[in-house]
Amino acid sequence: MIKKSAGIALRRSPAMKVGASVRRRAAAGLASGRSTLVDSVLMPAAQGSAARVQYAAVLDGHTLNLRALLPAGVPVPGADASDASGADGDAPARAHVLFISGGTRIRAAARLHRERDGQTSVQATVLLGEDIGGVPVTLGRWTLGLELDSGSPAPVRLQLIGDGAPAYGGPTRPLDTCVRTGRRHRLGLTPAGRLRLTIAPAVARAEVLRVNRAFTGTSVLFAVYGPDAARDGAAPPVVELVEQQSRTVLRHTAEPLPADATAWRVTLPLGRLLDASARQTWSLRLVPGPRGGKPLEIGRHGHDLRSPRKVLTPPKFTVRAEDGTFVEVKPQYTRRGALQLVCTPRKSGTP
Repeated sequence: MIKKSAGIALRRSPAMKVGASVRRRAAAGLASGRSTLVDSVLMPAAQGSAARVQYAAVLDGHTLNLRALLPAGVPVPGADASDASGADGDAPARAHVLFISGGTRIRAAARLHRERDGQTSVQATVLLGEDIGGVPVTLGRWTLGLELDSGSPAPVRLQLIGDGAPAYGGPTRPLDTCVRTGRRHRLGLTPAGRLRLTIAPAVARAEVLRVNRAFTGTSVLFAVYGPDAARDGAAPPVVELVEQQSRTVLRHTAEPLPADATAWRVTLPLGRLLDASARQTWSLRLVPGPRGGKPLEIGRHGHDLRSPRKVLTPPKFTVRAEDGTFVEVKPQYTRRGALQLVCTPRKSGTP
């Protein structure tokens, strides 16, 4: 209890808030310095062969959103708001985003737009991944560029310089993991300042689908994503219920949910498990399978929230322990998204 109280006091101390403030200022300074480097050094060195990235992000885990300004002097015929791309009409697209990896080049349609100040911008919304109907980019690193139809036989090809990373200060952040495939998409820069997309394979995770309430306990419905998520013919997963203070570990076997090989239900008879004389905090994790590895925390990991604990607040409920005591159960999520069940005995004898 003393150790836990000390940890809470440390997290809430003014010193930690100062540290967070320093980190935010350092990140802002780094972003400012990077923008200065791009505009003062990299863009002039490109000598008109590069477009300046204004915005670039993968917002929903599998859709690239891009906006870049073309350099002055690049011949772009008919670049106005009505000349976006062939997706809205019969005319062919006059701009494409290039995905380059070794000798592989993949093109995705983009839109041209004439800005109010006379500059021309290129805007694109590109779905990533052939298995979800998008461009067939694969795992690895892809350098991004532009290809323009200038009206001449040879297209104009431009580099994309600058990351265009937006500043997010609200309750959400960009989601870089695809909820359908589990692949992770991260935008960054090459040493020369060119925009680069890195695609990493899916990692295993256990996602809470629903927390069911009952007077004798609860059942947690969850799905397993990533490598070997569908366990056809394999033994059902085993869930460990771990008490944070005493480190008590109890094991329960999950049962499959119909029509979904990745979804499971674990039933927790809290009425028989709880110590009604003290407050307890239980977390859930999957026992590693035959191939080994680390236990997987069951929780909410595939989201775009900065603070899942503040936003995801399942309702509390009451459980009757075996000795007749009523215990309040509060499901909550940690900062990392792991599910916890906080069980507090009620002082009165009524629920």
